[in-house]
Amino acid sequence: MAKIDDNFRISLNIKWLGQIIVGVTLIVLGYLRIENRIAELERRVELADSNIEELIDKHMVKEQKERAEMEERISFFEKELNLNPFSWKKKRNDF
Repeated sequence: MAKIDDNFRISLNIKWLGQIIVGVTLIVLGYLRIENRIAELERRVELADSNIEELIDKHMVKEQKERAEMEERISFFEKELNLNPFSWKKKRNDF
């Protein structure tokens, strides 16, 4: 069995050392690029969410106005067009 003593050395070839440095650099740059892309996508999602919320608010206000107008029309037609034959004999009070 081989024993490791105080004179044990690890020898690295300069070519291997250069390749290790380049590899680690590429891995770190790739990681940073992915992190930046994720941050940009998160920012875009937040911007899209705020735009969607604004559009929903606009459409809700518009829908409420349309409903109010429709209710006015329906109430007008209910008053003017009385289709109940039993109430035809009743007098209408128009002021």
